[in-house]
Formats: sequence, structure tokens, C-alpha cells
Amino acid sequence: MATAPSLVVAGHPGVAQKLRDTGLFPVVYDVASASELRELSRNGKVGTPAAFMFAPGFDEDLPGAGVVVLANGLARSGFTVLVHATFAEGGGAFDPRVVAAGKQMKMSELLGALGVTGAELPFEPPPPPEPWAAPGPPAGQGAGPRTRPPPPPNGRPPSRPAPAAYGREVRQPETPPANAWAAPANAPAGPPNGWAAPVNGWAAPAGAMGPPPGAPGRRGRVIAVASAKGGVGKTSTTVNLAVHTARLLQTAGRAGSAVVVDTNFQQADVGRYLSLRSPTILDLLQAPGALSPRSVRHHLAYIAEIGLYTLLGPPDAVSADPAMINSTLYRRILTVLREAFDFVFVDTPVAELHHATFADLILPEADAILVPVEPNRVTLEAVRAWLTAITMPKNSQGGGVSPEKFSLILNRARPDVECGPEEVMERLRGWRFVGLIPEDEEWMQAVNGHRLLKLRTSPELEATLRGILRVVSDDPVFGTPVSPPSAGRWKKLINLKGFDR
Repeated sequence: MATAPSLVVAGHPGVAQKLRDTGLFPVVYDVASASELRELSRNGKVGTPAAFMFAPGFDEDLPGAGVVVLANGLARSGFTVLVHATFAEGGGAFDPRVVAAGKQMKMSELLGALGVTGAELPFEPPPPPEPWAAPGPPAGQGAGPRTRPPPPPNGRPPSRPAPAAYGREVRQPETPPANAWAAPANAPAGPPNGWAAPVNGWAAPAGAMGPPPGAPGRRGRVIAVASAKGGVGKTSTTVNLAVHTARLLQTAGRAGSAVVVDTNFQQADVGRYLSLRSPTILDLLQAPGALSPRSVRHHLAYIAEIGLYTLLGPPDAVSADPAMINSTLYRRILTVLREAFDFVFVDTPVAELHHATFADLILPEADAILVPVEPNRVTLEAVRAWLTAITMPKNSQGGGVSPEKFSLILNRARPDVECGPEEVMERLRGWRFVGLIPEDEEWMQAVNGHRLLKLRTSPELEATLRGILRVVSDDPVFGTPVSPPSAGRWKKLINLKGFDR
């Protein structure tokens, strides 16, 4: 008697139907994209044993969820995985357990590759030309670059139906794009070794092994940068941390797993710092299915150079209508982004206790809140009062937030001011300081000249940023978690000349 696994066919409904018609599989699922595969994974219907097929029509519509990453992760979790050879020809480094096939295959050969044993077919029709694949490149040539299919006339991406349920679905086969690829524009490339930890909210199918040691959790971490006063460097701190994180993740083979969100919608400056103009949150709102994971993903600006995604705020204050762009909207967006990215950095408006965006969005949603403070005695007293109010119980008209969420950063520190690091820490005794960022004229010139991404971070600043991120996250990409520095260790740790007086 034939034994067959549950089967997931990704990217070719025609092949899914042919395999379903054999009657040999307990269930055949037909998914078109990474987001559909994730949804199928989450509902727990795919048990073990299970096999997965990836055809060139598969839409890699989630960051960090390319075929190489998915196939290798599934294979290392013990699943049978078959991919079309064009993925390997495109430079993907697959695990040896992943089967790459691009030739014409008889049904018996395909069943054998999928782990079906003891199958008896009444007849073996000749295989159609490449039934589950698009034509490969000519002999001796590599596969062409992944491109996006031509947009429909109205410029909007076509909607995709939900995954098939339990093997039967009435569905018209989709016509694959001419070059057989359906990856999103600017999709990040897979890591050099072909494997990355199962990030971006992917849950393994039922019965699968867990992530490799050291893999981050499946729930992305939201890190907000907030202050009760404007002009203290919230946006510059947010951008610095997001860019540094993206570069570290890219080096670790996890490009595209960090995003920065500009919720300061009436003074949205993140795009100016990063020299980005579109798409913006207004473009997202005007799209069909605006808050679906697919739509949100397609309305993020992507900086391929460092592997960073960005949700830009409105282009000007006139278009920042609070009736449309508000805390409710951003909260729904953050829910989507948290499930798709490992790190979500949030630039916030001025964080008044009863400001709707801050009180209804940042306080409940952020896992960590970084507060930049300047070496100014007057503003330090205001910061202390604000922190006290934010952490008071709600029944006392406070914010009700645990003090453990907050970490302070001394920003724009200069040796020519009387209020040095130790005095700042003394005036805010009891609050956790996690880093010092000196005033940097070269950095500001790079921002003004639209050269920020070309600027080489100094070793001192790089160490500071990494230290901050170690405190607010235990992700191994930042190194071993450390305790925040004490006042006595501060000068030695930051090595900032001019404060040793």
C-alpha cells in the first residue's frame, strides 16, 4: 500500500491539481506566495510526514522569506523538499537534503522524489514539457535575475486567493510571468550560506523541529525612541540604531529583517535622513486591502544597500490628517510588521502623556522605549518628571508603564558643557542609562548632503550602538548581552575625550 506525506505545492496550481488527482496524498495544499505559506503554517494543518515543492511561480512576498531560506529550513527540520533547478542556477546555496530538479519527470519519478513508496499507477502517460516549471536558461547560461511580473493596468498588485483547504479547491491556474519569476521588487537576496534562522514570524509546520540554537523568537521586537521634548535627537537616534541593526543583520545573512516606522506623522523626517521619498503611508492607505500583510509589505521603501525597510510618514504636514493617520492605524500596521520582521524601530511624535499616538500606541506596543536626553540641567528636570508620570499607575492618572521598559541615552554629549555624563546620571538617578552618543558634526554633514549611508561609523559610536542594542534585545547578532554601565565605569566605557577633567 502506498505511503505518502501531506504535500504543499508552492507556485504551480496545475501541478498541485495533477498530484491531487492521483489520490495518493492525504492532502495537497496549493499556495502561491510566502505569505500564504506562512498562513498555512500557522493554522497547524500541515503535520508530519510532509513534503514541499517550490516552483518558479512562487511569490517571495515577505522579507527574508525567499525559497533558499524556506527550503533549507524545512529540509533541516526533517521535511522532504523539492525545488526547481532554476533556483539553484540563480545562485542559491541549498542544503544537500534539498532536491533540485528541472528535467521532465515521469509521475513515478516525481512521486519517488516526494517520498511516496509502493504506489501503483494504472498507466504512466508521457510527461508534458516541464509540467511544473518554466523553461530554464539555455545551456551554459545562468538563470536571469529575479524580477517582478508586469503590473496590471491600474498599477495595483493582483489579489491572491487563500490557500487551498484539505486538498480540494476550485481554482483557475494562474499564468506565470514570462520569465517564470514572481519575486517582489527589490527582494533581499538569500544569505551566502543559503540558511538563515526561521525569522520574520514564520512558524514551523506541526511536528517540525524548533529553530536552530540562538534563533530569535518568532515575535518581532518593537523598539520605540521617545521623548517628552522635541529637538533632542529622537529621529537621528532611531535612524542610527535602525541602520546599524540592518547592517549587522545583513552581515549575519538576515538582510531585510529590520524595519523603521515613522509615526511622527506631522513632522515625518525619517525619509529625509535616509534620502527616501516614497512610498509613504498615504500610498498604503489608497491601496486596495490597505492593511493586509501583502499590501503593507509592498508599501515599504527598501534600501538594498543595507537591507533596511522603511514605512515613511506623510510627505508634508498638510496631508497628515489625524482622521486618517492616527494611533489606531499605526497599531494595526505594527501588528503586521511585528509578525514579519525581527526588529521594528519606531520614531515617535513628542511623547506627551495624554497624546493619543503615544498613550494608545507606543506605551502598549513597544517592548523597549529608548529616551534620548541632552546634557541640559533644565530639560533633565523635565525628563525626570515625565518619566515619573509615565510609570505611575493608571489609577493615579499615570501611564502605567513598567520602568523596565525605559532606557536612557545621553545624546549630543559635548566636552565643552558643564553638565557631563556623571552629572546627567546623578540627576536621573534610578533610571537606566545604556549609552552615550557624542555630538558628531561629520554625521550631520552627511545627513545634510544625503550621504548618510556612505558614512563610515567610528569604532566608538559602533561600540555604543551595539551596547545599546544588547541591552534592549538578547538577539545573538548583537553579541553577548551586557548590563548597563554604572556611573563609575561610564568615562572608561565611552572613551570620550574632554570629559576627563
